[in-house]
Amino acid sequence: MDHHSFNDWLQLYSKAWTQRRPELINDLFTQDAKYFEKPFSAPFEGIDAIIRYWQGISESQKDISFEYKIISVNNEVGIAHFVASFLRSPGDVHVKLDGIFQVTLSSQNKCTSFSEWWQSQKN
Repeated sequence: MDHHSFNDWLQLYSKAWTQRRPELINDLFTQDAKYFEKPFSAPFEGIDAIIRYWQGISESQKDISFEYKIISVNNEVGIAHFVASFLRSPGDVHVKLDGIFQVTLSSQNKCTSFSEWWQSQKN
């Protein structure tokens, strides 16, 4: 992995989330990827589980904004800081997130392991 490939992956991740397009998950993750939404929760394992998770997100979030800054990249892992906001249904609750992604990419620039840590604020 290098800075350019990690940035390309994050750009596609941003597009999938902000445009609410869970079908792009196939372009982001390997078939056997692990997706850790929270550090102490079991991961979503495999592309089908990740797609189901993202379908729920696309149904419950709208008006999504997402920005990131790459913190570190080495041959195996990329780390990025992100901020995001969206309206969550029901009730159009405004949510802000501030967090960190840790991403491992395959040689095909697809994620094999994804972990995130975040704090949320609701208005």
